[in-house]
Amino acid sequence: MAASFTDASDGALVVAIGRWREEALAEAYRRHGGAVFGLARRVVGDVALAEEVVQEVFLRLWNDPEKFDPERGTLRSFLLAQTH
Repeated sequence: MAASFTDASDGALVVAIGRWREEALAEAYRRHGGAVFGLARRVVGDVALAEEVVQEVFLRLWNDPEKFDPERGTLRSFLLAQTH
């Protein structure tokens, strides 16, 4: 079922996340998890702590997807701002 989100826009992913679609969150993670981890690692300087930051950022997206406003920027920039 995750394949149904591979061609979806980031905005569509966030809408689906708001409808508790786990595969949409998985696709958002696939697209942006590496960038979030890279920034977290640079900021905190520790791999284990960076992994916790990534988990928290995506958990926030899962719990409060309505905080993402596509008019204010991309999903990646939103997630990186949350990471920082």
